[in-house]
Amino acid sequence: MAVFTVRPAQEADIPSLARLMVELYHAELPGVLRGSRVGQECLLAYTLTANGPTALRHRYVVCDEQQRVIGTGMLQLPGEPAFERAPRGTLIAALRELGTLPTLHLIGTIARTLFGVYRHDDPHSALIHSVVIATDVRGCGAGQVLMTALEEHIGAHRLTRARLQVLASNTNAQRFYYRLGYREIWRLTGWRARLGWPSLVMEKTVAPSSP
Repeated sequence: MAVFTVRPAQEADIPSLARLMVELYHAELPGVLRGSRVGQECLLAYTLTANGPTALRHRYVVCDEQQRVIGTGMLQLPGEPAFERAPRGTLIAALRELGTLPTLHLIGTIARTLFGVYRHDDPHSALIHSVVIATDVRGCGAGQVLMTALEEHIGAHRLTRARLQVLASNTNAQRFYYRLGYREIWRLTGWRARLGWPSLVMEKTVAPSSP
């Protein structure tokens, strides 16, 4: 049986994180990222670096037995700033790494996502986001190990609920989260769903850890 470990992300992990984030975009929004794969990874690495300490705060990685980073996930705790997916300078970086047409396409996609942003303001829950496992190891249990660790970290902050947002079209991810005990509590509907990317929010009760 494969053995996976979870640890806080480090600055040295940024190239691996960028690769995983590119995989996440291709899985959830196929065709959004265009241009060379190397350029895509360089662009995502830029967004991580430009975020400074926020890029790694409450971000965790799951590693295989060879300590290769094969997955990642992040927490947004109540009252803390969210990770900025398009920090200052992203447009210039995209033009440099991807070219003009892929950048214009990416801008249009980002504009659509603004209609479906879930505003996380519940003081008793943490938002889990940016969860992805490398394609070549999916189905081996790494995702469950990562999610369990993220939920434990939420409990360690004396919070009682874990929430996450998933695209309505990503039925594979929804089935996975349902198996872990998550249930739908919110869904993007109406004109915003037509203009943006239809999505839903799922929630699970977690046990707070003792101080």
